[in-house]
Amino acid sequence: MQHRPPVDLIRPLASDFLLAVGIVVGLFLMMIGTMISGATSADLAGHVLASFGSFLVAAVLLFGAIIRVDADKLVRLGFILAAAYIIVGTGLW
Repeated sequence: MQHRPPVDLIRPLASDFLLAVGIVVGLFLMMIGTMISGATSADLAGHVLASFGSFLVAAVLLFGAIIRVDADKLVRLGFILAAAYIIVGTGLW
């Protein structure tokens, strides 16, 4: 049996479809969390949900930039810049 690097096992998880699904789910969680924190007295729950959505989007973008070596380098740079903007803009750290 031929040896394969571990990244080859993870590479199918970084398909275009799964990256899009992860980003859409994260944006949906951000939207729902913002609506909850703005409309009800459950302010903490809304912020937690919105923060988790921001984390999910940033993590998916960074994962896609690291794993997708077949993508153009400018696309990968865009993934990294978008994730950095989300992290800094929403104050995740």
